[in-house]
Amino acid sequence: MKKILVFMAMAATVLTVSCKKENNNNNNNQGGNGGTEETGLAIKIDGKFEDWAALKPEVVSVAKNNPNSPWDAVSEIRCCADADFVYYYIKYNNTALKEMMDNAEETLPIRLNINTDGEFESGYKSYSLDGYDFIVEGELVAGKQWAEFSGTLHQRLDGWQELLSSASGLVTGKGNGNEYEILFSRELFNNAVPAGQKMGDEFYTGIRLYYKTYNETKEKWEWTELSNLPNASAEEGDGNGWGHLMKVTTVK
Repeated sequence: MKKILVFMAMAATVLTVSCKKENNNNNNNQGGNGGTEETGLAIKIDGKFEDWAALKPEVVSVAKNNPNSPWDAVSEIRCCADADFVYYYIKYNNTALKEMMDNAEETLPIRLNINTDGEFESGYKSYSLDGYDFIVEGELVAGKQWAEFSGTLHQRLDGWQELLSSASGLVTGKGNGNEYEILFSRELFNNAVPAGQKMGDEFYTGIRLYYKTYNETKEKWEWTELSNLPNASAEEGDGNGWGHLMKVTTVK
């Protein structure tokens, strides 16, 4: 029986942002409608998800769980981006989510995996058929409920090097039921990473989700993989069920 997972956190305030055609450089991830002209398909980070259903299919990248993958905690992820922000949507398997919440000890870690240079031979290849150069890592649950999410940005060099702390405001999000949405600041990301790896009009991404428990001696935490998307069947690729990162194209 597969173990289960969950994802992201609650923002202390309601944030409203949009996928838009024009950019206003004065905006940040603390709220408001950026830009001077909108597509009419705004995403509001409020734990309500009707706005995701209203997005035009061509502006959203989607990855659904392969039923023959080694994982079942997450059913689907979506991602879209405008000039200021990247938006993630995660839908969890209801049974898996309940099991995760019932058994969670302290936290549930999540990682956003990001490749910005379109080159897949370098970077971190574990848990993906493509190398990714950055991760945003945070924890989602406190007291068996969705908690405030703040992620730490790392670059893959000789080990992982921290570029932004969890206090940077790089990401925030809100969950409700078996769904979660995340807001990611492109400006903060691009100010922190090397010039040749800044996020442009196209980038690649995926997620990894974990279950975190003490080992038998209660001396240290152990992480168990719960979901990895995009994924494949366990018989494809390298035999682990890993998949290619999904491509995201910025809406202008």
